[in-house]
Amino acid sequence: MMNELIRLLGREKTTKEGIQAWQKASGPLTVTGLSGSIKAGFLCALQTFGKASDPLIILTPRREDVRLLRRELTPFYPDQAMRELYPLGLIHGEIDTRNEEVMAERAAALEMILKKEAAIIFVTAEAAIQKLPRPDGLLRDSITLTHGDEKNRDKLIERLVKEGYERTDQVETLGQFSVRGDILDIFPINAKDPVRIEWFDETIDAIRRFSLEDQRSIGGLTKVDIMPIASGEKEAESSLLDYVSPDQLLVLDEASAFFEEAKKSYLDNREFKDQLFSEKELLERSQKSHLLVVSALSQPLYQAYPRLAIKVRAAAPYNRSWDLLIKDLKGWIKEGIHPLIMMGTRDKAFGTAQHLQNEGLPMTFVQKGSLIPEKGGAVFEGGLSHGFHFWDENWLLLTEADIFGSRKERRQKKKIRGAGPALTYFTDIKAGDYVVHDTQGIGRYLGVETIVIDGIHRDYLKLQYAQGDKLHVPVEQVGLLHKYIGSEGTPPRLSRMGRSDWQKAKKKAQKAITILASELLRLYAQRKITPGHAFAPDTPWQKEFEDRFPFEETPDQLKAIQEIKADMEKPVPMERLLCGDVGYGKTEVAIRAAFKAVMDGKQVAVMAPTTVLAQQHLITFQNRMDAFGVRIEMLSRFRSRKEQKDTLDKLAKGDLDIVIGTHRLIQPDVHFKDLGLLIIDEEQRFGVAQKEKIKQWSSGIDVLTLSATPIPRTLHLALVKGRDMSVIESPPEDRLPVETYVAEYDDGMVKEAIEREIRRGGRIYYVHNRIEALDRIAHRLREMIPGLSIGVAHGRMTEDELEEVMVGFYQGDYDVLLSTTIIENGLDVPLANTIIIDGAENFGLSQLYQMRGRVGRSSRLAYAYFLYKKDKALSEVSQKRLQAIRDFTELGAGFKIAMRDLEIRGAGNLLGAEQHGQIAGVGFALYCRLLEDTIKALQEGKSPEEVLHDPTINMKLDAYIPDDFIDNPRYKLEIYRRLGSMKYEEREDFMDEIIDRFGTPPKELVTLWRVAAIRALCRDLVVDAVTARPGSLTIRFNPHSKANPDVIRDLVKEYVPRLTFSLNPVPQLVLRTTGPVSDALTFLEKNLPRLLN
Repeated sequence: MMNELIRLLGREKTTKEGIQAWQKASGPLTVTGLSGSIKAGFLCALQTFGKASDPLIILTPRREDVRLLRRELTPFYPDQAMRELYPLGLIHGEIDTRNEEVMAERAAALEMILKKEAAIIFVTAEAAIQKLPRPDGLLRDSITLTHGDEKNRDKLIERLVKEGYERTDQVETLGQFSVRGDILDIFPINAKDPVRIEWFDETIDAIRRFSLEDQRSIGGLTKVDIMPIASGEKEAESSLLDYVSPDQLLVLDEASAFFEEAKKSYLDNREFKDQLFSEKELLERSQKSHLLVVSALSQPLYQAYPRLAIKVRAAAPYNRSWDLLIKDLKGWIKEGIHPLIMMGTRDKAFGTAQHLQNEGLPMTFVQKGSLIPEKGGAVFEGGLSHGFHFWDENWLLLTEADIFGSRKERRQKKKIRGAGPALTYFTDIKAGDYVVHDTQGIGRYLGVETIVIDGIHRDYLKLQYAQGDKLHVPVEQVGLLHKYIGSEGTPPRLSRMGRSDWQKAKKKAQKAITILASELLRLYAQRKITPGHAFAPDTPWQKEFEDRFPFEETPDQLKAIQEIKADMEKPVPMERLLCGDVGYGKTEVAIRAAFKAVMDGKQVAVMAPTTVLAQQHLITFQNRMDAFGVRIEMLSRFRSRKEQKDTLDKLAKGDLDIVIGTHRLIQPDVHFKDLGLLIIDEEQRFGVAQKEKIKQWSSGIDVLTLSATPIPRTLHLALVKGRDMSVIESPPEDRLPVETYVAEYDDGMVKEAIEREIRRGGRIYYVHNRIEALDRIAHRLREMIPGLSIGVAHGRMTEDELEEVMVGFYQGDYDVLLSTTIIENGLDVPLANTIIIDGAENFGLSQLYQMRGRVGRSSRLAYAYFLYKKDKALSEVSQKRLQAIRDFTELGAGFKIAMRDLEIRGAGNLLGAEQHGQIAGVGFALYCRLLEDTIKALQEGKSPEEVLHDPTINMKLDAYIPDDFIDNPRYKLEIYRRLGSMKYEEREDFMDEIIDRFGTPPKELVTLWRVAAIRALCRDLVVDAVTARPGSLTIRFNPHSKANPDVIRDLVKEYVPRLTFSLNPVPQLVLRTTGPVSDALTFLEKNLPRLLN
């Protein structure tokens, strides 16, 4: 249907005049009278019928304008890529990181302009004033690789390094490449997916896209273009206008506002003026360009150039008045004007058409792809925000928003880069790490060593134990090894080989784990049978309430809402974890759950870790629910005794629907009349004792827990199915990743960061972990920047003082909020877009992540500075934390942060004090595996020993990974580990992956893979051991074996007299062999699968 609308617009007299004027113009052309949907429709018609080359490039004043224009253009260009040339973060001094998402989006936008690809490119004033590399330099430095071309790989590697690409062991993010034999993996800065290039001699034999999550290929390509990262930084002297050819449609939206913003941005960044154009320089350049200036009113900056006024008016709002609408429709049809009505969905369009036909109006429902009728009016599906009427034309457009009021903003679905599987145990064991061997205990991993015994090559994992003892573990037993994760900063004691201490520690842990697993299963089973309240299905009020949310929900939000409502409607208590990054819409999901509970006559408690966050929630909940008469109050230390008593009385009487508070809610004097739902925000901030109280207090009611970086206990319980989990990974549409800088503390960098934020009208968080140092820092900042207004906040202030400072900062009374981590949770100040964390090495990883989440909550580019003490030797733990915060700058990294935090910080008080010693004793990974296996065993009514069955395979064969095939220890260990846990039905897929990632495997690796497949079969059959010696092959069965006795009898008959079966001393098959050991392997491959039938 939008094609029909574009066709109508193309027939417009004014559109035709616009096309002719644009085609004739050699310089700027100004078109006035355009705004909103009319502007979008005009631009689309002009590009379509004016035969303008792709892409459509639009210069806008601010990012908010990008969002509005994108919303209007999307219905006209439903399948078109929409990119933004993001501004670069400008900074002096040495830094340790760059924002790959920003770099990637910029590179993709410039490439599309140069290659004239179909797209819409948005450029804000802030980005437009930044100088760019010369277009010819960018094209010169770009690399094109084509299937079948001859290309020297070593020279290519040199060039990639020169152009800013980072060589790594494995490609995990943009701007990286890795090399393995004849294969080169690269994630070009301008690409959606990383690419795998395979050589045969000097010829490019294959080019494939691959997935970051599992490193597997996902589709072939004939060629790949690789844009440089570091191209032309020294020769950045061009403007965007130099990239645009005269036949491309370059649009300047609202010129006066654009140049006002350009001037402001130039002044904000004047210390970088050599990298910028002033607004005057940009204006002069634009006046020489083939530019279309569009605006609602005339633009004085372009008075001297051709102008065209569009005579069009916006549709009047009807505010749900059907009588007025019907009256107008009848009048228009009588005058010969065709009214077109656009509704948000097909069902709404169909229903509206029927309703109007019942009123006697000739309004036809038009399906997608059909033509608009010549007579009467039409109703169809579409997504424009407002309608319009050209004065001289015989048709007009009305939209759903014109008739019913505002509509939801559509969010652009944004791909999360590199958000690979989050819930995995820790496989990246490196030489020097502490490891746990299932039977030998805690040792230090020294690496992989190839040993030759009796002419047979095998790889072994070398471990060091107490008193210098060494253990060589065959690689097929890699599953017995786990990375040791205990307590932060406390190295474990190495075990003594041959002593019983380790077995005692493991036995003690297994005993405690069995008790814990039984308790977890009992609690979980009890929740499933404990009678809870089954909430009724959604009411019409619920739908109306949800329709008032001003944005379109992200797919993840909708899925989470559905899962939570389904849980609430069951007659058992809900226990669900909602995990999503800071600002990804968890609160809106929780608000809908709370509203559902209130509509069913139940009370809701919302619990937050800090008073400030509770206050923020109070405002948010009240703003969303005010129109529906929901009674909401807060219970916290910010309330007087009298206020608290009033709130408690109302709760007990049922005169209050929702109470929001801190742990004050679990005090003995708090009584509800009919509590139905408990919402816990940022669970990780509550102490152990508080959590135990919450657990007792919430028995039998629905519980929803919200977390951005879920604590290890919470993550682990979700992992072993102790509670259900929903995840929100889609960011809001106009959210940019925060520009993250990790650097040594530098006065100049701090001064520059604060001054830049103040110049652009923003505010700054400055965080330090010691209260005693805050006054000294405030004095230093005021000396550095005279006139700087600073508010100080910390936990030792009275509640009134703290509230006064926080509210003052929110209202703009202070430029800088200097505080401890009290700001970590919940203060939502959209204008605060710079955070400086002084002494970042002293904070926990999830704290750093949460604090970074305080900025970047508007459409502005935000900055986070993680500064560590100058010339201070950082501890290994601090280095790892800062490395992680640097690594995970991308949107949606909270889940990864939680896993890395566990690895760095150690298990901590994971499952209560009584389990802490057991974790320290055996390490977190082994503890987790034992817990998982024990839970599985108890669920299946077996002993843990049955579930932990691991067969022994003893075959004298060359079965290992040669160094000349894979020389990277990390890859080797990963493959050995995965072969050790491979299922029989996964064997072909596994070999396909090896070939895809590393090339054709040597025979030693193929043999290793074949042996691993036999091991997997033995696990399924519950076979204890397979031993192949010259002259014989023995298969020893476990008493619980699943081997089919009938097939055993058939095999013995088939191979008589070479094959015999005996029961003494254990059930076993013995085959007499005459050939090499490899013949025994062939026999096993042919016959073991038969035993499963």
